[in-house]
Amino acid sequence: MNRVAALVDSALRHAWAFDELPWHLEVDPERERFPQESFFAEGLPPFRAMSVAQRRSFVFRETCFHLSNLLAGERSGEQLVAQVMVLTARERPTHREFLAVMAQEEAKHYLALQRYLSEKAGVLYPACHQLRSALDAIEACASPEVKLLVGQVVFEWTAASLVATLLTKAREPLLAAVLRVNLKDEARHLAYSQELREPLARVFRGRAPPEMEDLVFESIRASVAALFAEPVWGELALPSRRMRRHALERLERQGVLNRYRTLVPDQLERCGFPAARLRRRLGQGLVKGLIHDA
Repeated sequence: MNRVAALVDSALRHAWAFDELPWHLEVDPERERFPQESFFAEGLPPFRAMSVAQRRSFVFRETCFHLSNLLAGERSGEQLVAQVMVLTARERPTHREFLAVMAQEEAKHYLALQRYLSEKAGVLYPACHQLRSALDAIEACASPEVKLLVGQVVFEWTAASLVATLLTKAREPLLAAVLRVNLKDEARHLAYSQELREPLARVFRGRAPPEMEDLVFESIRASVAALFAEPVWGELALPSRRMRRHALERLERQGVLNRYRTLVPDQLERCGFPAARLRRRLGQGLVKGLIHDA
């Protein structure tokens, strides 16, 4: 654990945190460059009844919520990479150089997002509790292969998709610049996940204990739950259960839930992880209870 802490500390100290980005720009959600289109509230009567300024403020805070979850993911990602570096130092020495680069990139993402949210936006939310629990469980897991599998296939894929979505909506120059560089790094991390297929397949060989499947299943469910901007909905007294139902309907129509049910298990299977039962569980229970969860 001391070696992991030292690696994390080193990554944070040496991360350049996007110094060349336009940090001098002010972040003002009242300006027209901020969008008025919400992820999930769009089309609902309470949202349509808002003034233009209120809609911009809502969407701005909704964006900050998603960035706050990304922040938690980047911090955990750095921890996971450091753990894997220590645990696989002998078995996969050739991976150490890229893992070191990844650790620094996760650190700079964390520092840049924290600076944007804390100093520029002035809005920072706690991470979604389901996501936080899933990240903690992966960090506590003893298997470096599970850390790599879930970290790279589930969480990195989710993070890259979210960053890409936010980038398409971002009209504010500083946020767009942060997200653009972040996405460029994430593309490298996703490419690394392809290199992991063979070494992971040799370890899993189509077998995994039930507790490991549970960990993967809950991580996927947490990725969906983390999309629900509960604190923002509560600030405007939007009914939580109705918003959750509306959000799930939109995610279903957009094909997002289907990707979690099919694409993610496909990727896990390519890494040697047994996915047949996981597919059935996701088909039957991916969204079960999410409308009613606190």
